[in-house]
Amino acid sequence: MRKILILLVSFIIIFSLIFFAIKNKLNIDKILEKIENNIGINIKLKDDQEWSYYPKISYQNNLSLYNNSGNLIIRNSQINITRGYGISSPLTIKYQSPSIIYKGINFRDSKIESKYNNKVINLNKFSADIIDGNINIDGYFATDNNKKISLNGSFNNISINRILKKLKIANWERVKIKLSSSHFSLYSINNTQEKIIENLNGEMNISGSIFFISKEEERFGATFLSLLVNKFANMRPLSKSLNYLLNEFSDIPSNISGKIYFNEGVLETEKLLIENQNEKAFLSASLDLKSNKIDGGIDFYKNNNIFLIIKISGDLRNPEIFIGGETFIEKGITEPQNIKEIFEKGIQSIVDNILNPND
Repeated sequence: MRKILILLVSFIIIFSLIFFAIKNKLNIDKILEKIENNIGINIKLKDDQEWSYYPKISYQNNLSLYNNSGNLIIRNSQINITRGYGISSPLTIKYQSPSIIYKGINFRDSKIESKYNNKVINLNKFSADIIDGNINIDGYFATDNNKKISLNGSFNNISINRILKKLKIANWERVKIKLSSSHFSLYSINNTQEKIIENLNGEMNISGSIFFISKEEERFGATFLSLLVNKFANMRPLSKSLNYLLNEFSDIPSNISGKIYFNEGVLETEKLLIENQNEKAFLSASLDLKSNKIDGGIDFYKNNNIFLIIKISGDLRNPEIFIGGETFIEKGITEPQNIKEIFEKGIQSIVDNILNPND
C-alpha cells in the first residue's frame, strides 16, 4: 500500500511540473532536465506535439518515462493539457497509458484526469487495472507549504499475495488473499516519501477472500497424531488444535470483512471477520508500514466460543506464529506453541518423535 501511494504521488508531482512548463511558456527541455537531475526521472517527449489556441490553449503529445533504477517504466502514453483564457482558469490535464510498470506491477489502461489551480492539484480521476482487479481514486494534492494530500477511492479483487511478491515484501505460499474496498479515505503530507508514510491517516472498508492451503501429508500426520493421544495425553491439545485448523479453515474459501484504520503510518484493524461455512475467526493486528513489522492475533471460534488463539509477530516477510487457547489451558499448558515450526518441519515429525523418542 505505501509503495503504491508513493507511486501515485510521484505521478502527480511529475505531471504538475510538466503543467508548469506549459503554463509559463518555459523551455520544456530545460524543465525536463531539471526533473531528471532532481528526482532521477527521465521523460522523453515525442516529436508529434500538437498546439491549439481556440477555443482554449491546448497542448497534446506522447511521452515515455522511466526512473534511473528501472523500477518505473511508462511507454507510449498520451498527455493532453488545456487552459482557458480567463485569469483564474485552471490547467486541465488528461493522461492515459496502456501500461505503467512499477516494480513489476503492471497498471494497465491507466487514466488520469486532473486540474491545477491556486497551488492545488485536484485529482478528478485515477483509474487502472491491476493484475485481476482494478483501482479508482480521486482527491487533491496541495503544492503550497503545507503540502497536504487527500485521497478517496475504491479497489476491487486485488491479489495481496502477488502485490507483496512483486514488491519483494513477502512471499506467502500457504495463504491466498484477495481484497476489495468499496471506499477508502487517506490523508497525509507530501514532504518526502518517508513523511508521506509517517503522517498517513485514514480508514478503509475491506471485503474479500482468504484461502489457507494445506498439504496431504499434514492431514495424514494430524489424523495419525489423533490416534496416539490416548497413550500420550500431553499431545491432546496440539492434536485437537491442528485438526481444528485443518478441518475448519484449510482448503475452504473464507470471506473477510471489516475496516482497516491508518494511524500515523501504522495500519490497524480490530476484529476483522474471517468466516466460512464451518466457523469464524477475528483478526486484530497492527502493521508498521515503514518497517513492515506486524503484531497481532487471530481468535478462532467453535460454537461461538474462542477455541484457539494464534499470535503473530515480527517481520511481515517471515513472521513468528504461535498457538494457544482453551485446549492448552485445560491441560495446564500456558506457553504458546510454535505452529509455524510444526508445519515447516511437518506434523509427521511429531509423530516420529513420539514413536521413536531415542532417535
